Amino acid sequence: MEKYHCFLVGGQTIYLPVTPTAVEWGQGVGIETINISAVGDVYRPGKPTRYRGRIEGFFPAREYPWLAPGARTDPYWYVSLFTSLAHEGEVVRYIVAGTEINAQVVVEDLQYREKDSSGDVYYTLSLAEWVDLEAVTVSRPTTAWDATHGTGNGGQEVNQGAQQYTIVSGDMLSVICRRYYGNGSATYYNALAAYNGISNPHLIYPGTTITIPPADELLGR
Repeated sequence: MEKYHCFLVGGQTIYLPVTPTAVEWGQGVGIETINISAVGDVYRPGKPTRYRGRIEGFFPAREYPWLAPGARTDPYWYVSLFTSLAHEGEVVRYIVAGTEINAQVVVEDLQYREKDSSGDVYYTLSLAEWVDLEAVTVSRPTTAWDATHGTGNGGQEVNQGAQQYTIVSGDMLSVICRRYYGNGSATYYNALAAYNGISNPHLIYPGTTITIPPADELLGR
């Protein structure tokens, strides 16, 4: 299955014209170093870091049979687009169809070059996840981990019925599913979108209230 890579930019969907040759995408944890007398440095995991990624591929200068929908054969149009996004710090959404990658990002850097007579431009695009600090709240909803392993609340029973959630700026259905079900895969966020009558799971709007049903009900088990 072809995995299309696209960016939602100012209400437009921009597909990478050719499937990238390499994609790196991941998250780690910050490491805190503690120096203990007579022991030395001790390393302790900290809080999770934000997702970061790097994409390598090329922008085509000619028509190829495998180009993505709406692809342009003007490589410097893409160079101009991503250079502008990097300079302006514009927040865009990066999506890879058929995967769990669906995140709001900023373009950190674009490196590009021509290396043969084809006119194709080869690039390395660096991305970093963006988070709206105004959307961060103190309260934390119940997660699948809480339901199965306890919440540290002295054994208080967790309510596993349907819940209501109001979308805030920066939210994604995949992240909401990971938060409530412990799984942010396409199976879950597509099911949650269908359950709430959302036609496009990648387009949700702040202020919209959705229903979060139990996992069994969501997946029709």
